[in-house]
Amino acid sequence: MFLCCRRHLTFSPLAAAVPSPSGHRPLKPRTPRAPILASKNPPPRPWPLPRRQWRWRCSSADAVQPPPLVEASVSGGGEKKSFWAAVSLIIGTAVGPGMLALPSATILSGPVPSTVAILLSWAYVVSSIVLVAELSFAAMESGGVDEVSFTGLASSTLGATFGGVVAVVYAALSFSLMVACVAGIGSLVSQLFPAVNPVLANALFPCFAAVLIAFFPFKAVDGVNRVLCGLMLVSITSLVVTGVSVGRSSMLNSLGFACWSPSAILPAIPVTVLTLGFHVITPFICNIVGDSVYDARRAILIGGAVPLVMVLSWNAVILGLAGAAGSARFEDPIKLLLSVNPAALAPVRGFAFAALATSLIGYAVSFPKQLQDTLQLIVKRFSLKQGSVELSDAGGGHGRNEVALTLAVLIIPIFIVSFFSTAFAKALDFAGVYANCFLFGILPPAMAWIHRSQKKRSPGSCEDILPGGNAALLVLFIIAVILAFRH
Repeated sequence: MFLCCRRHLTFSPLAAAVPSPSGHRPLKPRTPRAPILASKNPPPRPWPLPRRQWRWRCSSADAVQPPPLVEASVSGGGEKKSFWAAVSLIIGTAVGPGMLALPSATILSGPVPSTVAILLSWAYVVSSIVLVAELSFAAMESGGVDEVSFTGLASSTLGATFGGVVAVVYAALSFSLMVACVAGIGSLVSQLFPAVNPVLANALFPCFAAVLIAFFPFKAVDGVNRVLCGLMLVSITSLVVTGVSVGRSSMLNSLGFACWSPSAILPAIPVTVLTLGFHVITPFICNIVGDSVYDARRAILIGGAVPLVMVLSWNAVILGLAGAAGSARFEDPIKLLLSVNPAALAPVRGFAFAALATSLIGYAVSFPKQLQDTLQLIVKRFSLKQGSVELSDAGGGHGRNEVALTLAVLIIPIFIVSFFSTAFAKALDFAGVYANCFLFGILPPAMAWIHRSQKKRSPGSCEDILPGGNAALLVLFIIAVILAFRH
C-alpha cells in the first residue's frame, strides 16, 4: 500500500558513558547495526536504541529496561516519519464536503449558540480520537509492530469474538465512506465534463490514487495530499471572503439572534461530530507521526484545529447571509451563497473536489491494513485448526498483498458507484450514522477503560494522555450513547 521508512540507526551516548563491571568502557560495535547498550547488567543487545528511548513518558524506575524496539516504518520503502505529513492527512480527512451543508442544522439556534455547540462537539471528537491514539501506541509497544488497525485494538481489549464483529462493522463503514467519496468525485467530474462517460468520470481519480499509493513512495502521496489541502484552504478562504464582502453588516446584526433551546441546538451536534471526525485514519497517523504518543496528540490537536476554524468561519458567514436574505430556514447553503454571488461556484466545486479527494486518500492509505487484519481474523476464526492458516505477513508476499488490497479497495467502489449507486445509498446512510456512533463514540472510552484497568494491575504503568481519568471516559461514553439514540 504505502511505502515504509526505516529510522536511521543512532549510537546511544548512554552506552559510551557507563562503564562495564570490569571497569572498562564497552567497545564500540563493529557495525552500526549492533551497538552495545549499557545497563546495570550490561550484556550486549542485538538491537539499537530508537531515537527516543520511550514512546510513553514513564517514571525513571520504568526506564531501567527498554521496551521492545518498534521500527519507524511507513509501508513501502525508505521514507522518514513526518509530523507534518500526519497533520496534512488529518486536515484532508477531517474536512469533508458535508461541512458546506452544516449551517442548515445551525440556523435555528443562531451564530453564538451554534458556535458553542461546534466547539463542544470538536472537544468531544478530539478527546475520542486521542483515546484511539493512546490505544494504538499501547498496542504497538506491547506487540512490537509498526502499525495496528482498529480491528487489532478491539480484539486485544474486547476479545477475539467481539473483535470479529467490530472488524466487519468497521470494514463496512470504511468501504462505505470510500464509495461515497468516489461517487462525489465522479459527480463533480461529470458536471465539469458532461460528455465524459459516467464510468470513466467515476474512475479517473480513484485509479490515479490507486497507482499513486500502490507504486509510489509515501512522500509522493504526501505531496499530492498537501497540494489538495492547499486547494481546499484557498477555496474555503475564497468562499468566506465572498460571504464577508457581501454580508458584512448582516453578519454583525445576526449576532443579536440567539436561541438557546435544546431543540434548536441539539440537531447541530451529531452533524458536527460526523463532520469533524477522523477516527478512521488515527491508527495510520500513529504509524507515521513520530516516536511518541505525545507527537500523535499534538498532531491531532493541530490538524483538528484547522477544520474547526474552517467550520466556524463558514457557519458564521452563511448564517449572516441568511439573516440578510430574511431566510429563517434554508435547505442549501450553497444555493444561498450563489444567489448573492454566482462567481462562488468555482470555489465551491474546488473545495468539494479537494475535500473528497483528500478524504479518499486518507481512507485508502489506512483501509488496506484494516482489511488485511479483518481477513486474517476471519481466516483464523473459521480455520479447522486455530492459527493454522494465516495471511502472509512478511517479505515480498506482504508487499504484494498490500498492493493488491490497495488496488481492490479503490477499483471496486468504481463499479459499485457506476452500476449499483441506488441500492448502496441506504447502506451508506446506515453505516455513516449508526456504525460511526458505535465504533468511534461508544467503543473508544470502553476500550480505554479496559486497557487502563489492565495497565493499573501491571508494574511500571505510564500516564494517560487524556486527562480526567475514568470520569472523562464515563462522560464520553454517555455522550456517545445519547448521540446514538438521538440518531
